[in-house]
Amino acid sequence: MQMSVVLPKGVKILEFPPFSDSRGFLSVAEACQNIPFAIERVFWIYNVPQGQHRASHSHNETYELLVPVHGSCSITVDDGETKSEILLDSPCKGIVIPPNVWCDIYDFTPGTVCVVLASHHYSKKGYTDKYSQFIDNLISAVPYSADKCDEWNSFVETSKNGTFLLDRGYMDYHSDRFTDCSLMFYHKNKLIALLPANYNAKDRCVESHGGLTYGGLVIGTDLHSPQALDIMQTAVQYYKLNFEADRLIYKPIPYIYCTNPSQEDLYAIFRLNGTVVAKGLSTVIDLGNALPMQTLRKRGVSKARRCGVTVVPGNSGSDLEQYWNVLSATLKSAHGVNPVHTVEEMRLLMDRFPNNIRLWLAVQEGSVVAGTVLYCTGNVVHAQYIAASDKGKNIGALDVLFDDIIRNRCGGARYFDFGISTEHGGQLLNNGLVLQKEGFGGRSVVYDIYSLDL
Repeated sequence: MQMSVVLPKGVKILEFPPFSDSRGFLSVAEACQNIPFAIERVFWIYNVPQGQHRASHSHNETYELLVPVHGSCSITVDDGETKSEILLDSPCKGIVIPPNVWCDIYDFTPGTVCVVLASHHYSKKGYTDKYSQFIDNLISAVPYSADKCDEWNSFVETSKNGTFLLDRGYMDYHSDRFTDCSLMFYHKNKLIALLPANYNAKDRCVESHGGLTYGGLVIGTDLHSPQALDIMQTAVQYYKLNFEADRLIYKPIPYIYCTNPSQEDLYAIFRLNGTVVAKGLSTVIDLGNALPMQTLRKRGVSKARRCGVTVVPGNSGSDLEQYWNVLSATLKSAHGVNPVHTVEEMRLLMDRFPNNIRLWLAVQEGSVVAGTVLYCTGNVVHAQYIAASDKGKNIGALDVLFDDIIRNRCGGARYFDFGISTEHGGQLLNNGLVLQKEGFGGRSVVYDIYSLDL
């Protein structure tokens, strides 16, 4: 059996090793094991007259596995972008044909018998038998370019899981650090999904997205699960062909940020054999059903108030400058690192997104003793860059800061997210930090990272 180096999206060659003894040969196929689907229907093709073709269609939802148990034939498989001709000439190998791939079978040698295992029962409506209609119904992947900025941002704003972090105004502030390879997906000339992504040439790896907390598939309310699977297969094929990428690192948008259920992409990643390679444990408060604050945190609030600590909003000018000094000193002392964003970058982002990025400070006698930057996405208020000076730690400044924010500053959001308390891909949990956050009534939400071999 010969095949092209790159097959159309979702098409696979499966091997069925022979077991032999004096009685002959035997090969085994098992549903949901070496066959990647459950079997609902079996049929076989035989006595095909010379010069005749079989198939010449695509399936709308059915997966098929074709095995030439005797003789040989050729098959052309075509996803609209990649077209391959394959010789099927061994009962130990078969070809998986997914939905939305056109196939044409021909050149049957005399006596050829092909067995076909299918994932669905026969339905006349389950086929597309006109090539022009097949092409018209395909999902196409278009690389993002600056002239599509407004279209991208409009889709993010109306999607069911996009946030301002996926707006190009946010994504592109550090575009010099990343090679963008974001994709826009269209069906019948209508934009139906986005994939923010960058390419790491050194590792031949696509990341979605290396510069963001999350960067998974952004989808609208009209998209259905089979389309999400087709989109992810299309993305895999695009990155293999155009970047020669070996791997996709995928950081899905956590469910708390979604305005409607939006985990179609997780099913698609599962179907494509993606595996979880990291877990970030974040502490989240359901603001509509909050657990009570623990006594230790209440004592901290009372102490801070007795010491005259007040909570005030900060501007992107002198207030941000003063707080960044506190933050930088804290990070340098505790971890030997600087903030990921420079103060200039944070000022730029605050000025670009004044309704989404806000600075809140705990102040005593005019001096900043604690603070945090809030990322407000509508559904979630996410605390970033939490820090307190030594003095602020001693007088409970963070306790009064977050008590005030959680009770008064979340503006109708459903969740308050303290951020993760893990390091090294989730292998290390900072027990003291997570217990401090849980003291405000928070509990765990996991930020997963997946790896997918392309």
